[in-house]
Amino acid sequence: MTDGDSLTGVIETLRDVLQLEPQRPLEPGSRLLGGIPEFDSLAVASVLLAIEDRFGLEFDDEDISAELFETIGSLADFVDRARAGTGESYAGGPVAEFIDAGSGRLFALHRGASDASRCVLFVPPFAEEMNRVRPLVTAASVALNEAGRVTCLFDLHGTGDSDGEFHEARWPLWLGNVHDMVERLKERGFATVDLAGIRLGGRLALDYAARRQDGLGRVLLWDPELDGRRFLERFLRARSMAAMMNGRKETVASLRQRLLEGETLEVAGYRVSPALATDLDALDEARVPDGIPVDWIARGDTAGPAADIGARFVQADYPAWWDSVETVAAPALIDATVKCLAA
Repeated sequence: MTDGDSLTGVIETLRDVLQLEPQRPLEPGSRLLGGIPEFDSLAVASVLLAIEDRFGLEFDDEDISAELFETIGSLADFVDRARAGTGESYAGGPVAEFIDAGSGRLFALHRGASDASRCVLFVPPFAEEMNRVRPLVTAASVALNEAGRVTCLFDLHGTGDSDGEFHEARWPLWLGNVHDMVERLKERGFATVDLAGIRLGGRLALDYAARRQDGLGRVLLWDPELDGRRFLERFLRARSMAAMMNGRKETVASLRQRLLEGETLEVAGYRVSPALATDLDALDEARVPDGIPVDWIARGDTAGPAADIGARFVQADYPAWWDSVETVAAPALIDATVKCLAA
């Protein structure tokens, strides 16, 4: 394999198999099924065979699902993971691996030149927002790589491809995951690690930076959710609204009471434990760590809350990706990220 970039290889394969015009834009966030007319059910098998030949892989039918073909980025990530299993080495391209951590194995995806001295560690958001943000993180990683930064996105314990189940999650355990990732990056020679916390992951990044600062450069927040109690109530509202649509009555207050009584609740496909709910409720006022610059990027005017914690506010114009059922592009968010982290 001569081109070490899975994303580039997937895009080139799609152009060849589907006979797409060279000028047709194809990006990580571009939708495949339902987005590219030529990519129908008959084309899926042909694309998979071409990818297997190009990358020297052999896919297991049990690993194939419709979610893989949601976007070009999701398909490229799948190829990354398959390549990681072959032990292939990439010079400057994406590298997927499992890292031994205190809570078990953590899945991590690295992008960028191996000789860089600074790495951006993305701290993922909560539940379904984690899946929705992946194309944006891919786009941001590519842009940061071009600016000379290595990036790393990992899955917290109980999420994505990391070990564990979601109902096992605790806030201190997730803080430990961030620590394990930072330490692993430092062991690999990165003199400085920047944290890019997304939504509730922004609060996780701030909490970690407030406790441990060795080797940290700066913290970037993407539309942060810093109030754990308020975020949990919004999350529980998704279940109460679903119950209402099905003729049942479940209020946020009643769901909270059930958590208080020790019941684990399923919300939008995720099993939320009473322990994690207690952790989120107990989060105190967020604060900026001493000596570490913090940038707060948001689409709305949240300059006030940013100033309250001492962060520098950066406003950009992009869609509310976490509320969209469709994959959205956010070039203004990507541009602002590069300006903050690659300056």
